[in-house]
Amino acid sequence: MRILFKRRNSHQLATLLTNSIFLTIAVLILVMMLQNYQVNREVVAQEVARTKTQTQSLVQEIFNFHLKSLEIQQDSYSRSEPLVDAIHAEDSVGVDRFFSGLDHVLPNLSPDLRFLTTSDGVVWDDGNSQFYGIEGARLTVISRDIVVGSDWHVAQVPSSMGTHYLMVRRTPVVDMKTGEVVAHLYIGVVLNNNYSLVNVLASGSNADELFLAVGSEIIASSTKPEDTRHIEWLEQSLKSINASRYLVSRTDLTISNAPTFLSVYNIQGNEHIDSFVQNQYLWMVFTGVLIAFFAVYTRLWLGKRVSVELEKLMLYIKSTLKSQHAVNFEGSAIEEFHRIGESFELSFKRLDERDKQFADLFNFSLSPITLWNKEGELIRYNPAAERSFKDEKVKSCLLAELRHHIRMCAQGATLTGVNTTINGKTFRWNLSPIISDDSTNQVMALGQDVTSFVEAEKQSQAAKEEAEESARVRADFLAKMSHELRTPLNGILGVSQLLKHQLQDKHALEHVDVLCNSGEHLLAVLNDILDFSKIEQGKFHIQHSEFRLVELVNTAENIFRPLCCEKGIALKMTREFSEDTWADSDLVRLNQILFNLVSNAIKFTHKGEVNVVIRCVEKESQHLLEMEVEDTGIGIDESQLTAIFEPFTQAESTTTREYGGSGLGLAIVHSLVELMNGQIDIISQVDQGTRVFITLPIDIINGERDQEQRTLLIEPSEMFDESLQVLLVEDNHTNAFIAKAFCEKYGMTVTWVQDGRNAIEYLKENDDIALIMMDNQLPNLGGIEATRIIRDELRLSTPIYACTADGMQDTKQAFITSGADYVLVKPIKELALNKAMIHFKENFYHQP
Repeated sequence: MRILFKRRNSHQLATLLTNSIFLTIAVLILVMMLQNYQVNREVVAQEVARTKTQTQSLVQEIFNFHLKSLEIQQDSYSRSEPLVDAIHAEDSVGVDRFFSGLDHVLPNLSPDLRFLTTSDGVVWDDGNSQFYGIEGARLTVISRDIVVGSDWHVAQVPSSMGTHYLMVRRTPVVDMKTGEVVAHLYIGVVLNNNYSLVNVLASGSNADELFLAVGSEIIASSTKPEDTRHIEWLEQSLKSINASRYLVSRTDLTISNAPTFLSVYNIQGNEHIDSFVQNQYLWMVFTGVLIAFFAVYTRLWLGKRVSVELEKLMLYIKSTLKSQHAVNFEGSAIEEFHRIGESFELSFKRLDERDKQFADLFNFSLSPITLWNKEGELIRYNPAAERSFKDEKVKSCLLAELRHHIRMCAQGATLTGVNTTINGKTFRWNLSPIISDDSTNQVMALGQDVTSFVEAEKQSQAAKEEAEESARVRADFLAKMSHELRTPLNGILGVSQLLKHQLQDKHALEHVDVLCNSGEHLLAVLNDILDFSKIEQGKFHIQHSEFRLVELVNTAENIFRPLCCEKGIALKMTREFSEDTWADSDLVRLNQILFNLVSNAIKFTHKGEVNVVIRCVEKESQHLLEMEVEDTGIGIDESQLTAIFEPFTQAESTTTREYGGSGLGLAIVHSLVELMNGQIDIISQVDQGTRVFITLPIDIINGERDQEQRTLLIEPSEMFDESLQVLLVEDNHTNAFIAKAFCEKYGMTVTWVQDGRNAIEYLKENDDIALIMMDNQLPNLGGIEATRIIRDELRLSTPIYACTADGMQDTKQAFITSGADYVLVKPIKELALNKAMIHFKENFYHQP
């Protein structure tokens, strides 16, 4: 098989490694340089900001100090007696001499102009206002603007030389002898071209150049006018972190913490920062050159070193593939290549081993293995397949059977469990595609002779069907037996109940009681058999409902205490829970468990007592219902304890003859306990008694609950106010007689028909029927089908009460599904019929 490789955009390993290393190092260095640049930039920015902040604070402090000095001087000589005397004498010359003397002593603290005002206006000025082109009348305006306080005021004053900006302060001149304010002294500082103020600020703030501006206009600077910077240049330089030659900061002046429109631009040399930045750029260029040199050198050295070792590795792989068997790897000077070579060597040896194993498996396998091409042609098979399909006719059948599956598998699907029957033998095949270069070229099929397995499956299926049929037949038999047994029981119990209300003789009533008890015993045995049958078929279900737990104790006590009194034994019923405890469980099944246990205890106890304890406990956040039944009866041998839970089993063979019973009671109890996820334990000694202990999980309900309204039995004669027409559908004469007699006790008029067809024909012609009582197994047309026809075809809504001797749940459900409103189970008892009539009265009967 020829394999073609397509070469596209191939590169040498040395080139890839060099590029990877260079790219990694370059990225790392670039990141470090950018980080270094960013850090340096942040440091420079912080240093510049700190310098600007310091300069601004310094300029503001110097400015405040200068103003404070003027304030102190002004306040000191405003209390001078010579000045007060000159003002009292209106001696202008004396005032001039006073201030001239001060200016000679402190020339640096001399204001640019002074004037005095009284209530008569300006009474004296030093004449400097005319020097600045400010008229005398303008001084009066200034004095009027400053009427209160001793703070500095910045004023914009027009003059013959243009607009001047002044800082003016007023202070009162006080006669210390009388405390009288004789005048107000005004001093002013002209800001325009105020070189003395600017030089003080420049020298104090260490500035190379300093500019005083009002808004966007420069009014004073520390340099000559021709060197004055433009305000736009100053603002641009102010925003720069590191201008090439200058560091510019701006201080917005405040006077007495009040903002003004005065700004001071401070320019300092920036050579050290500029030099720092230049050096940083040079180092970045040097690093780039170093990276390039390192990349070229690495490429040459690594390329030579890696290429040689890689070539050795490639030669080893080619020679091994060419010889088609594993060759020892000589080793490599590079550790990674050495490990790769050893890995290849180990892989080649494993491939050789697997090839040998596959060849042995293929040749010596007892199962047929075949190899097909994707067109469905057989190209190779092992000796087992050759032995199985050596006959050409058999081989052609195999090809015909598998060709379709082979083509499906060639599309990429894996098929399992494909059966083929050839010459009386069945083979099961698993087909798997052999994929190479992303395409299926061959298909392998592994077969196995499963003739015996197929036969076993057929026998198993037949056995399963036979068991299901047997179960169905048994269930059908039980249903029929239930019907056949309940039918005569209906007659026995029905006539017995009728006789009890008619006989007056005591001995006759005792005979009837014996008859009733015998019928009830036979009915109990039949019910046990049916219940056990339901459990075996998995049709026995637990139905939850809310009830008071005390009902379980009260019902058992009411039923069994008279029996114990008749036998002369004591019955102790103890409950260990409050009377208002409510539970959520299946009360019917709990009664069934307790009744079976207590009934057995009473049956096998001739003297002594039966002690019943029912308690509700909480363990591990779960409530448990515990039933304990202990008697002093005949007991059970220890060897028989496990057998008594088996169906139709009692401890001794003589027990059944002596005490009777079906032997299903404990088996039903055991099954019910398992269904309710409980546990049962039994301890017994012969002639000492038996103790049965049952634990069941139960849900306890907290809170108030409304007690269920119990069905109150009503006397038949008081049930209805009129005679109702009843259609009785019953094929058995005895059952019909019983049912008719019971209904007549309720004042009903009964019409009897013997099958479903007669019932349908009667209903077509009569519409005065108030109630239909329908039997199940009827000739010609059954009760379930007749009920369906009455509902679906006749469209009648007349109440239908089904009466069936089949106690199976499926039969009850079938009646309800077909349209029945109530189901009575034969033999019909007077109490059950009374409850049915109460149900009819509450839901369907309308009084006239």
